[in-house]
Amino acid sequence: MILRKEPAIKKAFIILVVGITFITLMIILNNYFFISQFENGGIKISEGPGSQFLWRSIVPMLLVIALNVILFIYVLKQIINKLEKMSLAIDRIMDGDFSIISNVDQEGILSRLESQFYQMSRRVQLSMDNINTEKEKVKSLVTDISHQIRTPLASIKIFNSLLIQGGLEKQEEEEFFKRTENEVDKLEWLANSLVKISTMESGIIQLKKEKENIKKTILEAVNGVYLDALEKNIEININNLESIYIDHDTKWTKEAIFNVLDNAIKYTPENGQVHISLEKLETYIKIDIQDTGIGIPQKDRGKIFERFYRGQAEIIKKAEGSGIGLYLTRKIVEEQGGGIMVTSKEGQGSKFTLLFT
Repeated sequence: MILRKEPAIKKAFIILVVGITFITLMIILNNYFFISQFENGGIKISEGPGSQFLWRSIVPMLLVIALNVILFIYVLKQIINKLEKMSLAIDRIMDGDFSIISNVDQEGILSRLESQFYQMSRRVQLSMDNINTEKEKVKSLVTDISHQIRTPLASIKIFNSLLIQGGLEKQEEEEFFKRTENEVDKLEWLANSLVKISTMESGIIQLKKEKENIKKTILEAVNGVYLDALEKNIEININNLESIYIDHDTKWTKEAIFNVLDNAIKYTPENGQVHISLEKLETYIKIDIQDTGIGIPQKDRGKIFERFYRGQAEIIKKAEGSGIGLYLTRKIVEEQGGGIMVTSKEGQGSKFTLLFT
């Protein structure tokens, strides 16, 4: 069966058998027979003194040759089985099936080759899984972006249609113009946020960590929300804010802190409070941002750091935003080796904790 499958091995086997037979005959002729040459060129072969022993030993010799041939075939069979197994595995991989289990527990170059092949198939499987995961992420991202864009565009289209039709009072026209402007602002905010996410996730922008004063970074983020807080008469209390120098990217870290503060101002009613504290611990520094806002329902706490996620509360639906801020904050903090967590009581406010090493 093996010889029929592999012509090259069949040829090698025939050469081996012929070679063994030829060598055996030469040994026999040389040791047990006399070879004489006549003057006319003829050859005479006559029995030697050990020829009788030869005839008695020929059967055991043939058995030894047969055993060698059987051993040769057995070894070939083992090699062919391994190669066939690898060939079938390659066919499965080409068909997209990477569920290959390796039970290699032997030594030798073929076993090592088999082991390396299975390791390679495992890496290919992991790469394919990563590609499929990325495809799902892209699909989800496109769906989310489409939804985020479609809603304000639909509103703008309706407002413009009403304005074009005319017949509206001046106060109504001003209201529709204001709403249109708000929807345009939402689209602009979304575009800017998407650019930030894209640059962060694609690795186009690498975070440049330098030893800088984290207090200065926090104060710059506070300045970004100060006017919004003033408009709602929200008091921003800064507690224990000492100068601490840590390795961080000042630009992106300011963005991360700003996003948390921006949410705190948005979802805290008028005359509320936002508290900011900074604490240096043994292995990291901790920034706490606590508000007296609407809080986060228990069912939403595990989702708030997801891309484009926004809660269902009425105040959230009315507020500007795209559901990207906290997602971006998490990415920025984690890219610098830190973390972010939240504790909240619905109706009593939330506390976000940012950790930096």
